[in-house]
Amino acid sequence: MKKIKNILSEIHPTIIETRKGSVTSYLEITKTNGKYVLNSDTANYSFGGLHVLFDTFFKQMRVKQYDIRTVLLLGMGAGSVIALLKEKYKIECAITAIEKDDVVIELAKKYFQIEKHKTLSIVNDDAFEYVKTTTKKFDLIISDIFIEGNVPEQFASPEYIHNLKRISNKNSCLIYNKMTEDPIHKKEVKAFEKLFSDVFTGAETHKLIANDSENSLLYYNTLLLK
Repeated sequence: MKKIKNILSEIHPTIIETRKGSVTSYLEITKTNGKYVLNSDTANYSFGGLHVLFDTFFKQMRVKQYDIRTVLLLGMGAGSVIALLKEKYKIECAITAIEKDDVVIELAKKYFQIEKHKTLSIVNDDAFEYVKTTTKKFDLIISDIFIEGNVPEQFASPEYIHNLKRISNKNSCLIYNKMTEDPIHKKEVKAFEKLFSDVFTGAETHKLIANDSENSLLYYNTLLLK
């Protein structure tokens, strides 16, 4: 029966489970091309377009060449970024993953075996509060926070960006992901770029297309090579 379901998923995506999240009102596990994917009602959360997006960008930045020992992932989802860093790119690092939605964490454990990563620490917390209060510092910080396709206002605030700077090591990398598919999001990222570059001097914006959807990645990097 499992083999038949896998074959059918390659023909047409199969909905495996739907849930109401504690943050996102609708969450859906589908099986596509024999693999699980986590979606909201309107956006991919993990192992779909976002997985392709980060894989593409990690290749472009040549992530394997840098000395990365500590990673902070703000917005874990089901763990696309974790799987890429640990499994595909073999980065030997400790990852702290912040995820506010406890149902997302439950689904990540159930379908994506997120707990198999021994140097991963999952924190069920609000990312805004976490970066405001933590005393830890990180080599690589990735901000990948959405509710549906929107980044909540506080995650584009000066306080949030200054806190990201505060918890960055002297030699560090910051990747901030924002969907820019529609005109409203394009205007938002234009305004946000100035704030980001004022705090992270020399930051760049990279526009990438993944599964016909445009995202802008704001990128700052002073990491040392291995």
